[in-house]
Amino acid sequence: MGAVEHLKTLCCLGLPPESAMIALTPLLHEIIPHGWTRMVLMEPDATMGRGYSEHPAASSLLREGTWRFMDDPTSPWSLWMPYIRAGGIGWSLHMQGRSWRDTGWYREIEAPLDACWLLDAMIGGAGRPLALIVLSRPCSARPFIVDDVKRLDRLRPWLAHAFRRSNSCLAHEDEDAPMSMAGSALLSGQMILTADAKLVFQTPGLEQRLRIYLGEPCNYTRYVPARDQLPAPVLKLIRQINGAANGACTTPPRTQISTAYGVITLEAKWLVPSGALPEDAAKDPKSFLISVTIALHEHPIAHAARALREYGATPAQTKVGIQLALGKTKPAIADGLGVQLSSVADLTRKLYQTLDVHNSAELGTKIWLGRQQDAARQNLRRAG
Repeated sequence: MGAVEHLKTLCCLGLPPESAMIALTPLLHEIIPHGWTRMVLMEPDATMGRGYSEHPAASSLLREGTWRFMDDPTSPWSLWMPYIRAGGIGWSLHMQGRSWRDTGWYREIEAPLDACWLLDAMIGGAGRPLALIVLSRPCSARPFIVDDVKRLDRLRPWLAHAFRRSNSCLAHEDEDAPMSMAGSALLSGQMILTADAKLVFQTPGLEQRLRIYLGEPCNYTRYVPARDQLPAPVLKLIRQINGAANGACTTPPRTQISTAYGVITLEAKWLVPSGALPEDAAKDPKSFLISVTIALHEHPIAHAARALREYGATPAQTKVGIQLALGKTKPAIADGLGVQLSSVADLTRKLYQTLDVHNSAELGTKIWLGRQQDAARQNLRRAG
């Protein structure tokens, strides 16, 4: 089944807009081949709110540099307000000529990201802007052309539906789902710290995950100073792992929280040199470093939709399969989707055939535990 049809399905599943940005990105790559995707949700006052950038360094570059180019006529952002009012698409294409690579914006923002060619689109609905999408291509690729603009333009009504705050029943189906149903880590990063919480190293892009965890907006239209201290959740993990080392704390140095983007996990571990014993850290904790890993996991609905598509489910089967995987009964699914119970039963039967499962428990195992569990089940069948 084509990427466009599955994108439309995702747009109608009632995902939180933050999760929709992440879930839609792989399909946008299939529809319009490109290098990196950036998306930002717009606030009612036309300022930027929460965002998602595929490139790990994009968030910090844009946050620190965009505000300085707002009045530069060679910068795409000089057209920001007219572009919002017009609901524009491809608004910076005319700037990407011979002199484009000589501009300050390109040298400071795009070149470090290997993003030479840009295709922008404002997604609007209900009389106001909802989101900004920017697709980029490296210098080695061909520039975007009219056909790319047309393809993205045809998707804008569906994207507007995905980025609109929805009261659909499907938007809240995951509220009772355990966080263990979240998918694999999509974005992850690491902080290396001393036992007394001094930062030694941080992987690029980790700031974005921290802002998601703390619920902070990714506003690129004003200057945001760098953090002058570690966030409270990280400091708490450092206290826990130090407390466990000296016997004063039994709480595991791990925490997780469900956000609109998906599940964020933080985990602290001692970095013990090769050949050393873990017990050595307990004897002298201050002589070892601590690693804090921060990872963003897929929203449960987005993970289930992606897994079902990979297994060959149609868009209609995907809608039903997601609800089955979340533990819903067929009558509840029929009521929620507004279809006949017989239709749900028929789609369920065909879905089970497509995925080679026999009930919703096996379907959930296939979706949440992945292909390794599926292979193990097949081996058991053959052995029996």
